[in-house]
Amino acid sequence: MNDHDLIREILSGDEEAVNELHNRYVDRLFHYIYIQTNSYHDSEELLQDVFFKAARQLERFEGRSSFKTWLFKIARNMVIDYYRKKPAKRNSITMETDTLTALAGENESAETTVIRHLHINEVLKKMDKLPAHYQTVLHLRFVEDFSIKETADIIGKSSLAVKSMQRRARLALAEEISLEVSSR
Repeated sequence: MNDHDLIREILSGDEEAVNELHNRYVDRLFHYIYIQTNSYHDSEELLQDVFFKAARQLERFEGRSSFKTWLFKIARNMVIDYYRKKPAKRNSITMETDTLTALAGENESAETTVIRHLHINEVLKKMDKLPAHYQTVLHLRFVEDFSIKETADIIGKSSLAVKSMQRRARLALAEEISLEVSSR
């Protein structure tokens, strides 16, 4: 059942549809929020707030974007509000390897998995050194697999701005990686 069908079921009172839609997005939203806050406790609270707000506004979801995009936009706005209310220096981000592994497939050899884990850890350490907006665009595009347009909708920028930001983020990440390689 697709998201739009589930939404129709939810609006007609189906509790199972609520659970299915929640389960479909809870882990990915949590990881996205955690990357933004670097606080497990705050991420749990924000996640609850995102689902509460989405539930209250579900009747207003018009389907102009995918439900996933709409939900991530709510999450992004909640994170922005979180930092407005709690003006503190943003901590560096550490994404668990399990996060990316869970999002990747299981159809690979053990050797390939080990090599991929080593590379993922290196890339994530380098991503921690990038500015927050670069980390966000790279996460949305390459971990969550949002399109340029969806990413633009979520972060409130034009598609051209996202393309440009993504290009700069990739160049900055490549530079961080090459600094590591040249220092070896």
